[in-house]
Amino acid sequence: MSNDDDRASQRPDEAVVRGETSARERFHAREIAQVLSHYDIGVINEIREYRRGSRRAAKLKIATEHGEYLLKRRARGRSVDRDRERAAAGHAVQARAAAGGVPVAQLIAMKSGGTLLQSTDRLYELHAWLPGVRYARHAEQARAAGIVLSRMHAAFRDLVLLEELPQGGFSDFDGVRAALRVAHERAVDRTPSSAQARLQTTIDLISAHMDRIENKLVNKGLPMQRTAICHGDFHPGNTLWAADSLIAVIDFDSVRSESVAAELANAMLQFSVKHRVGEDPLKWQIGLVSENLRGFAEGYRAANPSETRAVAALIPWLMLSAIVAEAASPIAREGDFAGIPAEPFLHATVAMMDWISERTRAISSVLET
Repeated sequence: MSNDDDRASQRPDEAVVRGETSARERFHAREIAQVLSHYDIGVINEIREYRRGSRRAAKLKIATEHGEYLLKRRARGRSVDRDRERAAAGHAVQARAAAGGVPVAQLIAMKSGGTLLQSTDRLYELHAWLPGVRYARHAEQARAAGIVLSRMHAAFRDLVLLEELPQGGFSDFDGVRAALRVAHERAVDRTPSSAQARLQTTIDLISAHMDRIENKLVNKGLPMQRTAICHGDFHPGNTLWAADSLIAVIDFDSVRSESVAAELANAMLQFSVKHRVGEDPLKWQIGLVSENLRGFAEGYRAANPSETRAVAALIPWLMLSAIVAEAASPIAREGDFAGIPAEPFLHATVAMMDWISERTRAISSVLET
């Protein structure tokens, strides 16, 4: 499994997608030997650290006589029991996705059976390595991503899990507001006095947006919409590509029960947002690439046009909620966004929200035709 090969450099916008600034987790030599002893992967030729994705999950690329693999030590959560339950749910959901025709990176079973290894209080999984490249922002790729998300939602429709999944997400207004409050508190501590007034103005603007978003979504029927198992983190960084073919969806760590419309809205946003270059948010392009937005919508609605039309009016407002959640959560943890000061980042967030707010009808219409 890979979300880029050695030829592809990290995109500036994806470098900050999770807003993580803490030190990267790493494996120890003895730990590697102990973990790999549980798998029948043949003679090992090379082991290299894989420095992509979440810093909290250590990864290794392993080349053996039988092929190449990605070993992952899952990020530590609040309790190992809960972590194990979440991981097992993710593996079950990935297996159902694969059975439904969604391309995934194969989980490798241990000698004893099963795909989730627990050693002391840590959890591990081994994936087949796929030499995919990053999303290149082509409209045909966006369409392919829409097709795969629709296929994945269809595969999950009747899935029942023994494990309890997290609820909500981008459509959980209370959760998004709580994250914004904490983000504001953390940002105040990290913002110079000269920028405090601008920060407060920005927070007030986001809060006003949130009031309007919640009102619109309630009036448009979000509480009546179907909730189901969702991937929970379907964005370009969790897809692998060969030209315009999507060869794998990866990272099922965030599976949850959520409004299907919310996942669709966030995916449409992520696969069509304009390319952001550099670390100055005030210089970033604002808006969505219309060809990619239409392409994703065409791909998703091809399998189920009637259900897609039913949620069309919700999509731009759910996009707005997703924007706030994606900005607030890392700032609430760190006080900034991957080293970018909170005040200018949140200023760019407002600009993006303003752009979408002025085009809600046009965004909805791409799902109605």
